[in-house]
Amino acid sequence: MSRPGLANRTFLVTGGSSGIGLATVRRLREEGARVVAVARGAERLAAALGSEDATLRIIAADVADEARVKLLAEELKAASVALHGVVHCAGAHALRPLKVLGADELQRMYASHVVSSVMLCRYLVSTRVLMEGASVVLLASVAALRGASGTIAYAGAKAGLIAAAKSLAIELAAKKIRVNTLSPGVVRTPQSEAFLNALPPEQRAAIEREHPLGLGQPEDVAALAAFLLTDEARWITGSNLVIDGGLTLQ
Repeated sequence: MSRPGLANRTFLVTGGSSGIGLATVRRLREEGARVVAVARGAERLAAALGSEDATLRIIAADVADEARVKLLAEELKAASVALHGVVHCAGAHALRPLKVLGADELQRMYASHVVSSVMLCRYLVSTRVLMEGASVVLLASVAALRGASGTIAYAGAKAGLIAAAKSLAIELAAKKIRVNTLSPGVVRTPQSEAFLNALPPEQRAAIEREHPLGLGQPEDVAALAAFLLTDEARWITGSNLVIDGGLTLQ
C-alpha cells in the first residue's frame, strides 16, 4: 500500500545507480511515486533500474559541478517537471590521514557534499522546479558526530552539510519546503563493502561490533528517507536523523 504523499508524486534522487540512492529509487517506485534518477553514468543507471517509463526518468549529471546542476534544473523546468521532493545521495568518500591530507582533498570533499547540496537546492528553487511544500533529504553521516582516524575531510564536509541544512531549512520555510539530513552508520553498499573487504578480518569484526544492531542495509536508510518525503513528516525540518544501528551509543 502506498504511503500518503508518495503515490503519483515526483521525486529526484541523486546517486541513483547504486547503494542508498538505488535503494531509495526502488523504494519510491514501489510506493507508487515517479522518480527522476540522477547519476554520473546513464549506462549504470539503466543497468541498475531498467529502461525509462512513465514512472522513471534517467539523467546523467555530475551534481558536484555547479554548471551541470544549473543545467539539470533548467532541463527539468523545460520538461515541465514539478518535484515534490529530493533525496541527495551522491557524494565522494575518501580516507586520508593528516600526514597526507592536502587542501585539494578538503576542497573536493566540501564541494562534493556541501556545495553540491546547496547549489542543488538553489537552482531547483530558483527555477521553481521544486514545489512549495516539498521535502529535501540530504545524506550526511555519523562521521560528522564522532572522531575517527583518516576522516578529517569527509567528516568535516558532512558536519558542514548538517549545519548548512539547518540554515536552508530556515530560508526555505517560507515556501513550506522542509530540509533534513540523515546520518547513517556503516551501510552495506558496494563502496563500503570494498573498503571492509580490504581490512584485516579483526578490523572488520571490530567495526561490525561497534554497531549493536549490526551493519545497515541501503533499504534501512531508504525507508527513513521515504518517510521524510511524506506528509506524515510535515512538521520535521532542520533535523539530523541518526540511523546507525546504535553506533553512536558506544
